Amino acid sequence: MDIAKIILLLGIAFPLSSYGSSYNIDSERNDQAIPVGGFLLTPLVKFKQGYDDNVTSAKVDPISSWITIFQPSLKATTEFGEFGKHNFEMDWVFTHGAYHASREDSYNDHDVSGKLNYELAEKHRLMAQGGYIQAHEERGSRFSLGAGTQLAEPDTYEQLYGGVQYTYGAPTADARVELELGYLGNDYDSRFIDIPNSTPFDTTAARDRNTIKYGGTAYYKIGAATDLTFELWNSDISYDYTPRPEDLLDSTENRIMVGAKWEATALTTGFAKIGYIKKDFDLETRNTFDTPVWEVEVLWEPKTYSKVKFTTGQTADETNGEGFFFSDTISPVKANVVENTQYAVEWTHQWLERLTSKLGYAISQDEYFGTDNNTEYKVRKDDNTAITAALFYDMNYWLSFSLDYRYTERDSTRDNFVYDRQFINLGARIALF
Repeated sequence: MDIAKIILLLGIAFPLSSYGSSYNIDSERNDQAIPVGGFLLTPLVKFKQGYDDNVTSAKVDPISSWITIFQPSLKATTEFGEFGKHNFEMDWVFTHGAYHASREDSYNDHDVSGKLNYELAEKHRLMAQGGYIQAHEERGSRFSLGAGTQLAEPDTYEQLYGGVQYTYGAPTADARVELELGYLGNDYDSRFIDIPNSTPFDTTAARDRNTIKYGGTAYYKIGAATDLTFELWNSDISYDYTPRPEDLLDSTENRIMVGAKWEATALTTGFAKIGYIKKDFDLETRNTFDTPVWEVEVLWEPKTYSKVKFTTGQTADETNGEGFFFSDTISPVKANVVENTQYAVEWTHQWLERLTSKLGYAISQDEYFGTDNNTEYKVRKDDNTAITAALFYDMNYWLSFSLDYRYTERDSTRDNFVYDRQFINLGARIALF
């Protein structure tokens, strides 16, 4: 590293060293790596200085604050085996966020992950990956939506995940099959409430859950760059703790989807698939939930320097607090599942060799469904809007800057969940080699 890098790095780092949500500058770059002991190491440091006008996503009396984010990361990659057919990658990311006017919202997040690709033979390939995440949920998000100021600090949790994928069939073959098995464990750090003359109550215990998912995708080539796809998936979701038997949320999900995937056809690349999901709860008094699902992503590149990406999808997700984790006096019906539908468009344009812009607009709807006396009810509906704008300037191969703005808005059938929020920040990205 030359002296200019050292001066710049120290000048930015020292003011931030006493403080602590991850962020990414999504600009494509080929970072230089250094060979060490058979690995290629790519160290990066990212900084951001921003302003958040509603830290806890509150409807009234919002908290505003400047925030400083410091994010070092390290990637280690290696290739081994004949002709480099096998490769391994390991990533470490640490994120320290400091809210200067709301110190209780500061955080430290850790993310460690690894991935192995191993080609057993021309028709047999194996991929394994796993990781550990120690992160936080902002006050006023997910389980504390509408009640962020009631928490003394953000919720923190740990995630442990792993999976293996086996592929049969050469990449150029007319047909191939991918089989997968995966695990995800969510463990929230305990948050106790003291109850007089009683044992302290852990408000986060009922959120902890484990998910085992298995299934596969079959591909059949119908053109030089187009495959038909067929998917089958099964997920077993189990919660570690249920306060009352009637609140059991354990379930089994079955999903089937058909679609197509294509590359570089009429200036577009992408995939589209549609299907159906059925969620059977272990509790017999809870109705089975089923709904159509879809996933679409289309990247249109009319020019080499300009591209538009459109995405949409609908899926079912676990409930995140509606009735089960906080007392609810508005509706006696508790939500079992959340149906999410989203649409998004993003335009990226390279104005100059070093200057790129990105504009995005997304809308989504969350519908909470519950069961009471074997009758299904729509417990709540949220409409979400997000607008993003960003500029990226690459000064040279090791230093780039970003300026971005984000506006989010939620409208809900629950009045206290309504809010709007703006965030603007200036960032720097430094490749250390």
